[in-house]
Amino acid sequence: MTSNRFAPLVPVALLAIFVAGCGNNHSSDSTAPVELSINCPQCPAFVDMSTQVDDLRIPTLTINSHAKSPTGLVGGQDDVILDLWVVTPQRSDGGTVASPQWRVSNTVDVPAGGTTTLSNYEIFPVNYLSQPPLAQLFPQNGGVDKETGNCNIRQTLHIEIFGKTVSGKPISVAFDDAINFYYATPTCNTR
Repeated sequence: MTSNRFAPLVPVALLAIFVAGCGNNHSSDSTAPVELSINCPQCPAFVDMSTQVDDLRIPTLTINSHAKSPTGLVGGQDDVILDLWVVTPQRSDGGTVASPQWRVSNTVDVPAGGTTTLSNYEIFPVNYLSQPPLAQLFPQNGGVDKETGNCNIRQTLHIEIFGKTVSGKPISVAFDDAINFYYATPTCNTR
């Protein structure tokens, strides 16, 4: 009789392979004949909460459509209509409590094989500054994050945009924006 000490590990290995295959949802993984990419040369990196009075915006964002086919041929049925933006903040400073997820419906058209440039596009609502965890940074709330002891909170905004081609094929594209939130005071200016 032979001992098979690795048999209990087979289900774990299969699960690991399955999970590894479920990585980031990227437009190249979709059935759409085009894939999307993002260029954000001016993504916000610092937010001074003492001066922020409006929703956080990206000054310029370009969404590019590329044909998956080696011939590069795409048509009007491959135009993309993006209509759901999901912004998921994640702590990148060692803290565990992040701002809430934000979902917003905004329609953006991207021509097949073309480019769409957005200006002054909202990615984070200003009212989230007065909610946990960012509210802790206001002087009246102590000015310090209780988890890290810092006077700033660093979050990465994972921004995923969902839509369909004109022919009805689902497509999405995602990108990250790392932001340092702080409330500028004489004792705390982490910029």
